[in-house]
Amino acid sequence: MENKGDISLLGCGWLGLPLAKSLIFSGFTVKATTTSESKLEVFRDEGIDPYLVQFSVAGQIPDLGKFFDTETLIITIPPGRKDPNGFENYQQMIQFVCKQLPSSNISRVILISSTSVYADNNDEVDERVKVQPESDSGILMVDTELLLANQHVNLISLRLAGLIGPDRMPGRFFAGKSNIPNGLAPINLIHLNDAVGIINTLIKNKLASGIYNACAPLHPTKAEFYTLAAEVEGLPRPGFILEKNKWKIITCPRIEKELGYQFEIPSSMEWLVSL
Repeated sequence: MENKGDISLLGCGWLGLPLAKSLIFSGFTVKATTTSESKLEVFRDEGIDPYLVQFSVAGQIPDLGKFFDTETLIITIPPGRKDPNGFENYQQMIQFVCKQLPSSNISRVILISSTSVYADNNDEVDERVKVQPESDSGILMVDTELLLANQHVNLISLRLAGLIGPDRMPGRFFAGKSNIPNGLAPINLIHLNDAVGIINTLIKNKLASGIYNACAPLHPTKAEFYTLAAEVEGLPRPGFILEKNKWKIITCPRIEKELGYQFEIPSSMEWLVSL
């Protein structure tokens, strides 16, 4: 198969590993970072060129050798909310990337961002809507997008809705709880398969640039989805207050109209039923 070029993944976990496999299948050479020494052999077995790295405020700046000798860099690592230093470590990583870009061969950066950059505005939200984050992670993602946008590369910010898929079963989130507010609010989710598919589509489209939302086109209510999710997983049913307070519906016209992407899993409810 013809080599279609080099792609480096900063982060190769739940999203990054299946993405790497799909890129290799399509003919790309893939380099990827991991924080776990045990993953090095796993990556090699998959045909991935692995790099062991830890980003921390207190740690040494890593030497990634030829990792940045690539055409496209994809940043898949999310801010670590469970780690007390997770946000600081994420900032350290992004600052490190920005220092490497001027002397690298990278012409395009794809940042895996989040729809948390948008406020719950009780309306539909497309890529033209002004960002107004309401969480610390959302603020961090906005700052990251702005910082990378000031670098001399083609930046694609892919704002993903909540991810679902293998090993990310949502039934446990509200199982057995009662009086859960905002049960009639629409939810915004995207399956792993579509996240990978959209990233592949962006890579193949040389004209792709700027901000893209990525969210399944169907939006069941919070009560509908999480009640069914608990039932599918055999967990106690949650109890929701049937009200609709703050909400938003993420739309992605650039993905669907400009890129012509068709969702593999447009309905999160049908996905649950199929399990």
